[in-house]
Formats: sequence, structure tokens, C-alpha cells
Amino acid sequence: MFFEILDILHRGMRLRCPCCGHGRLFKSALRTYDRCQACDERFEREPGQSFGAIYVNLGLSGLLILTAYLMTTTLFSLTMPQQRSILIPVAVLGPCLCFRLAKGLWTSIIFLGEGLYLPWPNR
Repeated sequence: MFFEILDILHRGMRLRCPCCGHGRLFKSALRTYDRCQACDERFEREPGQSFGAIYVNLGLSGLLILTAYLMTTTLFSLTMPQQRSILIPVAVLGPCLCFRLAKGLWTSIIFLGEGLYLPWPNR
């Protein structure tokens, strides 16, 4: 069961359907498919369900900013204005860079929590 959960989360990180792992989540940079092309699974049960991806994005962006701060503090001897000149762009661009990953992970979490529409495939 533990490895199935990891597999489903890995599918989300690869931006694939959490049910079958074959269909793609995104049809363009920002737009998602309504259904999986392979198993016809709906990705969103109800309107606004993907709102939780914002919180996943916030967590991933925070982790990115923390990592950048720790790297600039420990690896380089930079002044505070120099650090800010690095960290502010990271803070601004972080949510944009993490959007697709957050959406994929959230779709997988929803699938794990309550399923989408179809039962899990037999293995």
C-alpha cells in the first residue's frame, strides 16, 4: 500500500494521470485537460477543487526560498543587499515555477484522499 501511494504521488510529480499514469495533466503551459486521454478519468470532481494546489504551491515556493536563503548564507559570503537581490526574484518567480508541480501533486492527493471518479486499476 505504501508503494502504491508513492507511485501515485510520483505520477503527479511527472504531471501524469494519478489513476493510470499514462494520460497527461496539462495541454499547455497553464491549462489542464478535463479528462485523462488514456482512462477517461475526470481530474476535477467539482468546481474549485484545485484550490488546494495553491497551498501546495505556497509550501513548495517557501521551500525554494528557504533553500536559496540557506545556500546564499552558508556557501557564499554575501552582504544582506546582495542576498536580497537574489532572494526577491526567487520569491517572485517561485510560485510561477512551482505551479505545474503543485497542480500535479494536488491532483494526486485528491485521488488518494477520495478518489476521482473511476476505481483504481487492478494490478
